[in-house]
Amino acid sequence: MKETEIIALFKKYLAKECTEEEVRLLMDCLQQEDNKKIIKKLISEDLNDDKGIPSEFNRNAQLAIQETDEYFIQNFFQKEIPQRKRNTILRLAVAASVLVLSAISILIYFQKKDTPLMISKLDQKSVLFTSDGKAINLDGNSNVTLFEQHGTTILQDSMGDIHVQLTDSSIYTEDKPIFQTIRTAKGKQSRIFLADGSSVVLNSASELKFPLVYSKDRREVELQGEGFFDIETNKNKPFIVNTRDQRIKVYGTKFNVSNYADDPHSKTSLFQGKVSVQNLVGIIPQKEYVLKPGEQIIIDRSSKMLKQDKLDSEEEILGWKNGFFVYENAPLKEVMKDFVRWYDLDVDLETLPNLTFSGTIPRNYQLDKALNIIVKTGNLRMIKTGSIIKFEN
Repeated sequence: MKETEIIALFKKYLAKECTEEEVRLLMDCLQQEDNKKIIKKLISEDLNDDKGIPSEFNRNAQLAIQETDEYFIQNFFQKEIPQRKRNTILRLAVAASVLVLSAISILIYFQKKDTPLMISKLDQKSVLFTSDGKAINLDGNSNVTLFEQHGTTILQDSMGDIHVQLTDSSIYTEDKPIFQTIRTAKGKQSRIFLADGSSVVLNSASELKFPLVYSKDRREVELQGEGFFDIETNKNKPFIVNTRDQRIKVYGTKFNVSNYADDPHSKTSLFQGKVSVQNLVGIIPQKEYVLKPGEQIIIDRSSKMLKQDKLDSEEEILGWKNGFFVYENAPLKEVMKDFVRWYDLDVDLETLPNLTFSGTIPRNYQLDKALNIIVKTGNLRMIKTGSIIKFEN
């Protein structure tokens, strides 16, 4: 197909004027490596046009172009795929490369109808549960003192970050720490700066239990859900993260822990420093495994088996922290679990088609636009029964 024909077809696609046959023809063009440069150029040029698309979306889309392009090259063109498997993954490999194309066309279509482009935040608030039984809503944008006790103050700044600050330096340790809890709502994240300067970023639908003042010999917290930890070094007082499955001992490092209760496994991924991980049988710690940077440990919840390996893509693991859903051959069920935790929806997870998804979706997309990308790339049909969404091939 000539370059001029591709350009004309692309513009027709964005104008939503393509027939089904022309859409199939455009998708066929995207399978050909020779055409990738012109497609990328067309997308970039379209983004750079002054069409009223918010600059935040523009930046996110440019990143998505780069990431999906890298995935397409590494996982499709540079690997020999057996014919038996090739037929089953071909559609989704192409889907990864057209993810941004679909997203742009959807956004332009809705913009022409004057529909807001960015997600409207859910009317749920993250909450600080204090040791004296109070539940304090976190509005995320006010400078306010939330709680004061034992020579320590918990503050929220104008960016929504939470700070635990010692106001009485004579109180630095306690024999029996008093714990507070922060729980993030759907569609929310929280960043907490602890008393020692360490920080934790909590993902949506997650919970961190932390002390105002640490005990004499350790700094200990509890996590449910997912969090990214950046821990200050203190060789004499290790930092310990307890979850329902594992005990993680830290000496000053950056790592991510994913420990959602409805996942079949928990995962600890190390990016810098050193940690040791013990899985728990009941409340009894088992063998200790030491991680090096670039490694991860995955614990299977049913068998209690541990697997120590090189970590997955850093972009995929930390995409949530940077404002994106990032997937590389992720099962559709895993994608939908993330959507359920972030958006206000219910999905029938047990009847999902056995498909995988690769691509990048900004987390500030409205729900219908995010779902549209999944539907288009997977060639799925979405059915709503009451409040529950189902997907079918």
